Amino acid sequence: MRNHFNIESFLPYRLNRAAERLSGHFMRQCDVGGEVSWTEWQVLWSLGEGLHGTAKAISGHAGLTKTKVSRAVKALEDRRWLGRQRDTVDRRFEILSLTDSGQAAYTELKRCAADYQHWLEGAVDLPYLKALDDGLSGIEDAMATGHLRMPSPADEDGGQ
Repeated sequence: MRNHFNIESFLPYRLNRAAERLSGHFMRQCDVGGEVSWTEWQVLWSLGEGLHGTAKAISGHAGLTKTKVSRAVKALEDRRWLGRQRDTVDRRFEILSLTDSGQAAYTELKRCAADYQHWLEGAVDLPYLKALDDGLSGIEDAMATGHLRMPSPADEDGGQ
């Protein structure tokens, strides 16, 4: 069985494909202020929720490259949805914050996300969503605690 590998059964591939399709569908359904990329949405969400105030922190939390986050920050700044201010304690960092129009866009995106989640819960059987949610929580917990790692060759050989 191990010699036969099917990409369609590969969990990272399946998760990524499902995430891309769902996020694309969501973004088409929720057109707030013109086209907003998924990365821009994540930056907007992080700032709107008060989770993180620097591009580095958003990058780490969202699992996005610093380059992607920097581009999203610049795009949101160009829309006048985001402002930057140099950190007074550590001048290497900029503190990001939403402008009034950025806060309005975030509020609309949050409303739209809640509506989409409600629609999704009606479109997909709740037990499937619950099982998916539980499974993802398990994977996220295992990754956060360091328990999800590849065994070293020494572990596979029984340490011999």
